[in-house]
Amino acid sequence: MQKLTDNAVRARELLTRENAPLPPACARVLTADLARVLGEYFSLTAPPEVSIERGTELRITVRAKAAHAKPFGVL
Repeated sequence: MQKLTDNAVRARELLTRENAPLPPACARVLTADLARVLGEYFSLTAPPEVSIERGTELRITVRAKAAHAKPFGVL
C-alpha cells in the first residue's frame, strides 16, 4: 500500500503545481502510474485514459478497459 500512497502523492503534487491543463509529460507519468496500479487488479486491454477539467475543483475522470478482474490470490 505504501507504493500506492507514494504514487497518489506524486500525482497530486504534479497536478497542484501546474496551472494549465495537464501537460503532456505529466499526463504520461499519470497514465503510467494508473496503468501499473490498475494492472495489479485487472487485465487491462488498453492503457487508461485520463481527463482533467479545471474549475473551482479539479474533475478527474479515469477510463480503463479490462478483459477481467484478476483473482485476489494473484495480487
